[in-house]
Amino acid sequence: MAVMLLSSCSSPKYIHDISSYKRQHELKNSRNGAVAGDVILAGFSLFLAAATDTEFDYYPSEQRFKKILLQNPTADTLYVNMLTDVNWDKLDYCDFMDIRIPPGKNCRILCPVNAEYNVYFRNKWENEDDEMITINTASLSSVKLEPSTGLTIQSK
Repeated sequence: MAVMLLSSCSSPKYIHDISSYKRQHELKNSRNGAVAGDVILAGFSLFLAAATDTEFDYYPSEQRFKKILLQNPTADTLYVNMLTDVNWDKLDYCDFMDIRIPPGKNCRILCPVNAEYNVYFRNKWENEDDEMITINTASLSSVKLEPSTGLTIQSK
């Protein structure tokens, strides 16, 4: 069950840009490390409270990442680029380029919380007319991308 939960966290298999693919894995590893640290600290707090017969409360660290579900309800592959001004390291932004979502599939992307993303998408590789929407990762969980017909954003 734990393997299923960890593997459903993000779906970098649809990311074809090598640096974006690596960044998605780095975000996933960072998030997994933070969750593991929170579990260990909560267990230690519980052990310490039981051993000393006092009350210790541990509050988990604020979550820094969030899963965003990009949905492709169309019959064509969607080509998506997500650009932000949030830095991942000293040289790179936390952008995700060359995401190719097959028809009827979904792509889970792990993103920083409260980041503004400009999402550019189109359903034909040759077509140079990208559609653009701006999303904030703090207030949504799912984005249904439908070129030329608008889109649906689903909040928490």
